[in-house]
Amino acid sequence: MRRNQRGQSLIEGTLVMLVFFALLLGVVDFGQVLFAHQSLVERARAAVRWGSLHPEGGPEPVRNMVLYGRPEASTEGGYLGLRADNVLVSYRAGDVQTVHIEVVNFEAPLFAPWWPGMAHKLMNPRPVSVTAPVVVQAESKLL
Repeated sequence: MRRNQRGQSLIEGTLVMLVFFALLLGVVDFGQVLFAHQSLVERARAAVRWGSLHPEGGPEPVRNMVLYGRPEASTEGGYLGLRADNVLVSYRAGDVQTVHIEVVNFEAPLFAPWWPGMAHKLMNPRPVSVTAPVVVQAESKLL
């Protein structure tokens, strides 16, 4: 093998490795965005179940269930960096009273430095939205 062929192999290998690592970081970032979205869906589902069983507290404890995993407020940061303005909770009256949770404007952090606003584009168009009927527990009367 001649001397100039070894230099060519080094350059070709470097170019291939750059493409490979860029694709690898893209796959990791995509997985992280999917994980964050699914985690928020599960957190919102758990909070809406809790809110349907405890409607007397209003929307604030339900928001705390999404942010902190418990109905009490906390001084620590929210789950996956959520803030209180990212979680919208409302009780809706109608034929059946429902509790509705929506997680909006959440940005998942990405590893790849060349995609600074990509998480916002991937996560924001589809906010997490969960609705469930409020369970009214009837008081039992002894005759």
